[in-house]
Amino acid sequence: MSIRRHFRIRSLQFLYAQYLSKVDSNKVEENMIQSIEELHDLYISLLCLILKIRENAINVKKNVCTKINIDPIQKFAYNSVIKILSHNKYLIEKYRSTEKTGIIFWEKQDRYIFLLLQEMQQSILCHKYFYKPCNSFEEEKKFIIKYYKNIIIPNKKLITYIEDLYINGKENLYIAHNMVCKTLQHIKHSTSPNFKLYNIYNKNNENKKFIIDLYRNTIFHKNEFNDLINNTSNNWDVKRIAIIDLIILQMAICEFLYFPNIPPKATMNEYIEITKIFCMEKSKIFINGILDQIFKFLHKKNKIFKVGKGLL
Repeated sequence: MSIRRHFRIRSLQFLYAQYLSKVDSNKVEENMIQSIEELHDLYISLLCLILKIRENAINVKKNVCTKINIDPIQKFAYNSVIKILSHNKYLIEKYRSTEKTGIIFWEKQDRYIFLLLQEMQQSILCHKYFYKPCNSFEEEKKFIIKYYKNIIIPNKKLITYIEDLYINGKENLYIAHNMVCKTLQHIKHSTSPNFKLYNIYNKNNENKKFIIDLYRNTIFHKNEFNDLINNTSNNWDVKRIAIIDLIILQMAICEFLYFPNIPPKATMNEYIEITKIFCMEKSKIFINGILDQIFKFLHKKNKIFKVGKGLL
């Protein structure tokens, strides 16, 4: 699932919450932004966790207490992809900072690092990597992504700790893991220490701007969108449409009209996929039909202006 789809879903959730609670939309927006900022903090925390595992792997020694074999663990520590990640200037600044607002202090959570090192040693996946020659950068990358997906992501104690620590931990954890995997996939042999991480926290960030603009424009123009729905659905009264279905329609129309960089086909595909998560089968067919009619109507009226290939 793409990062953008997660942001669409997050916007949908807060639009739905705003409708049900009748709370001021600005207050709901503040909560949504807090959720996104927590997502950034969690993403950085998970990258810092990889660095902390690496640091412990470098420093680990054979002894009876740890029962950890130093040789294969240190092979993990010198994985080329992790080495490049460990030189990222933004991440190192966060990792070494004493003012980690929202960032997890992993040095105070040694038990999780120890558990992950133990699992690493016991994992069949890791054994295959540790005890055979690794001949390419791509093989090293493939291993570290598999390690992250198979060892770190499913760790139940880690899941419980993170979900308890962050207000939106449960909702953000899946997205943050996805962002980490995409970051690791992005790293190449030639990647410089200045390579960009996902910087959701930055006010000028495209992803953060996308979710805020989508939320605001959907609320501000909802009457306009409802009129379009009424006029293209054989006078189907919007009051008869399930709220979640109606909000999905409003958001898609919002992208048609107010997001010129997103192709209409991409918008339609994304919201049809979202209906599969939140709506009944009949709703999926209904939403697909209405969006198709609305797009054709707006296109005929020359009201849709798109530029470039756009972003999903």
